[in-house]
Amino acid sequence: MSETHYQVLQISPQATADEIKQSYRRLAKEFHPDVNGGQINSDRIVKLNAAYEVLGDERKRREYDYLYGTTKPIPRQQQSTAPIPRRPRTVGRELDEELILWLNQVYQPINRTINWIIKPLKTQIQELSADPFDDELMANFEAYVTECQQHLQKIEKTFHSMPNPSLVAEIAANLYYTINQVADGIKELNFYIMNYDERYLYDGIEMFKIAAQLQKETNKKVKIYK
Repeated sequence: MSETHYQVLQISPQATADEIKQSYRRLAKEFHPDVNGGQINSDRIVKLNAAYEVLGDERKRREYDYLYGTTKPIPRQQQSTAPIPRRPRTVGRELDEELILWLNQVYQPINRTINWIIKPLKTQIQELSADPFDDELMANFEAYVTECQQHLQKIEKTFHSMPNPSLVAEIAANLYYTINQVADGIKELNFYIMNYDERYLYDGIEMFKIAAQLQKETNKKVKIYK
């Protein structure tokens, strides 16, 4: 059984916001290569960042708690923004129509669009690296980021177009976190375009990497339903 975000951050589901932040900083420092003898535990770092990305945000934490049945129920007025579990209507290997419909009309289109966003980034950066201060090259990169934003809007609309079957609640949650990582990555790339500060570019790249890893893990889970 995979670790919960609370287990990754070594805190209880009742932890306060300050306790979450303190635990994340402590663990991030513990696994930092400068402190850890130059050794990099990339898998653990990815899990730490993913866990803090959710639990460090009040809204995302409520949605996570709602999905996984912790003691913190999501307020009624905010339930519509999270994947909505439903009681499974079938038992066994037979997939009901609702599940097939969700996979075909929500999961698959979103998965393809995420690829359209993430995969061109490496090539775009290589082209821009020839001269980041060249107006034409930067304009091309900005056009790519703008297209990413347009794709993201379609993704978010598709994600909320229908409730997810309870049978795939975990998959829907992973997909939701992947979308959030992509959205945050796009924001960082936009900051880079505005001020040429490479720290934003690096952060955007890292967020896309996390999204790609989450997407990979989600795809593995989906295979059991095919």
